[in-house]
Amino acid sequence: MKKRDLYISFILLSFVTYAACNRISEGSKRAAKKIKLTTTASIETQPMDQGVEKDAADDPAIWFNSKNPEQSRIIGTDKKGGLAVYNFQGKKLFYYADGNMNNVDIRYNFVLGKDTIDLVSASNRTNQSISIYKINNDGSLNDVSTRTIVSAMTDEVYGFCMYKSPVSGKFYAFVNSKSGEVEQWELLENNGLIDAKLVRQFQLDTQVEGMVADDENQHLFIGEEENGIWKINAEPNEETQIVQLAKSTETDNENISYDIEGLAIYYLPDGKGYLLASSQGNYSYAVYNRQAPHEYLGSFRITDGTVDGAEETDGIEIYSQPVNDQFQHGLVVVQDGYNYDGETKKPQNFKLIKWENIAKLFSPALAIN
Repeated sequence: MKKRDLYISFILLSFVTYAACNRISEGSKRAAKKIKLTTTASIETQPMDQGVEKDAADDPAIWFNSKNPEQSRIIGTDKKGGLAVYNFQGKKLFYYADGNMNNVDIRYNFVLGKDTIDLVSASNRTNQSISIYKINNDGSLNDVSTRTIVSAMTDEVYGFCMYKSPVSGKFYAFVNSKSGEVEQWELLENNGLIDAKLVRQFQLDTQVEGMVADDENQHLFIGEEENGIWKINAEPNEETQIVQLAKSTETDNENISYDIEGLAIYYLPDGKGYLLASSQGNYSYAVYNRQAPHEYLGSFRITDGTVDGAEETDGIEIYSQPVNDQFQHGLVVVQDGYNYDGETKKPQNFKLIKWENIAKLFSPALAIN
């Protein structure tokens, strides 16, 4: 190669290296100084249809199709317009422009008349309500609510999760607001559709969003964005005693940087497993034991690999069982607040990560199913 060609190659390489380094945000650079454990995503969903600068994608749910696993789906909220349904290759299959959906969750085997269905529900900020759908065999959705189930909270509906009681077998929806209000609704059959009645209300001090219910252990975990993670009994008739998880705040954990956002659980037998929380302020994910006293095990980040990494994550979700040949020990889906294709910024989307890639980061490694 001639000297001139060598010089040109050097300039091009330098430019590409600079561009790649320049794409990494200051937030990611700060996070990398403290949080050294990293993994990568395997697949990403198609970007939201909203513009590049729109904060649209928020929270994912994972539906495993037991009758046809290859038709399992990811359902993601678009808080600027509806719900999107993707296959496990990231292709968008369906979109429902039913309102500004914020958080979403799934429960299986709800008895509706002579049918047994899987439910997906979401907090709908357009009309201050809970939206409820039946999941069909191909992953498409049908609204099965009897009416618009309007929240009684004074502030805007925000976070959301579902709970199936191991005591009564009843299904519940939890919804919260930016003012720290939390409501618990019982889901009921009504002439072949689903209605809901408010059964409990309580209050946290400041803004909350991320929630996840541990059905087996009867716990509800709530992320108070600037005050850590809290646990409460999920049964509606139990005492409303709220306990804070140790090392879930900036005060007692240097690896937490507000806001606390998405929460999700990796289930293991006998009540064991792990609670994951997205620490939005430093683009990382904190891991806790699922069982009390919920020991903090460490934090990790999702960096560039086959697809780009995930930054400023809102919602997260985990499916704890094998789903296909690629995700043999479980699947983690996270929202990506800054989505890139190479050096080109794209609208937000969701990233898919193998559970075992997270588990092996920790010593001793986290368990896998």
